[in-house]
Order: sequence, then C-alpha cells, then structure tokens
Amino acid sequence: MAPAPPKPRPPALALVRPPSDDDDARLVEALQRGDRDAPGRLFDRYGALVNRVLLRVLGGGADHDDRVQEAFILALRAVPTLRDAGALKPWITTIAVRVARAELRRRRVRRFLHLTTPEELPDVAGDDDPAARDLLRETWRVLDTLPVDERLAFTLRYVHGEELADVAAACGCSLATVKRWLARAEQRFVAQCQTHPELARRLAQGGRWSPP
Repeated sequence: MAPAPPKPRPPALALVRPPSDDDDARLVEALQRGDRDAPGRLFDRYGALVNRVLLRVLGGGADHDDRVQEAFILALRAVPTLRDAGALKPWITTIAVRVARAELRRRRVRRFLHLTTPEELPDVAGDDDPAARDLLRETWRVLDTLPVDERLAFTLRYVHGEELADVAAACGCSLATVKRWLARAEQRFVAQCQTHPELARRLAQGGRWSPP
C-alpha cells in the first residue's frame, strides 16, 4: 500500500507591520529615480492617512476625492525636493494640511461672494442615526466659524489626535504659535457650542470643555 500523502502544512501567518523609516527611504529613492510603480506605492502606503486628515479637517463633501488627488499631485511634484527620506510621513501630512488650508480659504471666499451659503455643509456619512448626523453637522457648522489656522490646529489635535509637536510641524509653525491657536480655537469652539443645547450638553459630559 502506498504511503498516505503528507498533510499540508497550515499557511504561515503573515505579520503586517507599519512601514519603517527604511521602507520610506527606499520609496523616496524610487520616486526620485522615477520608477513607474513608485507613485502607486506612495498612494498605497499613505492614501488612508491623507484621506483621514482631509476628512477630519474638511468634513468630506462632493469634492473630497479631488482634494485627496490634489494632495498626491503636489507630493509627486515636490518629492525631488525632499531631503530627509525618513520623514516621508510627516512631510505628506504637511502637504495634506496645505491642501486643507487652501480649501478652507476658498470656501470662505465663496461664502463672502455669496457663491455658497452656510447651510451647504459637507455631507456627513457613516451614521444612520438622524440625531447623530444632525449633531455632526452642527459640529462642522461650529468649526466653520473658526479662523483657518485655528481650525487646522484644533482638528489635527482633537479630531485627528496628533501630538502638539506634530501639529506644529504639519501647520508649518512653532510650538508656541500652535499653542496660541489651540487656546483661541478652544475658546471660540466652546462659546459657539453653547448656542446648541445638545452640543453644550455633550461638552459638559466630556469634562474638558465644561462651561465655567
């Protein structure tokens, strides 16, 4: 009798690890050499990050994908000037913030010229609860009242969860400046939220921004 074939071994577990500085350095070298697959690898590695930054700062909207594309176009144009290949992640975050800042300023100009109205807020996706969607829209309405730089610092710090030093780097300013922006943004945000009972209640529950 022929021996039974050996049982197949279970496939080895694939460990997914975040990209290291060495991975980023090799990717930057490939981009600067002009490798054809390098732009796709850049998007695969940092597309989700850019998407999150823009979504949390701008709130989404019909042109969200255009802003993501704009960020990567700017990155590909600027990559020859990137000297620190290990700093790819903060560098591309800074580019996403630059795109967000430009879009916020365009929105303010359009509203000033009455090309859009304050009611035309970004679509709020991801929650089927009408009350939760209304609360999110009111939150974006409050954020729309903040000056551009203060809004960027506020959303990067408290919505995106960045460390203070990383917020300052992304905004292209000093740590002292970003602290001033945050202090003013928090004050404005809390004051504006007091005009919306549910937002005021949520802030009071959280503790950090309870009214005095």
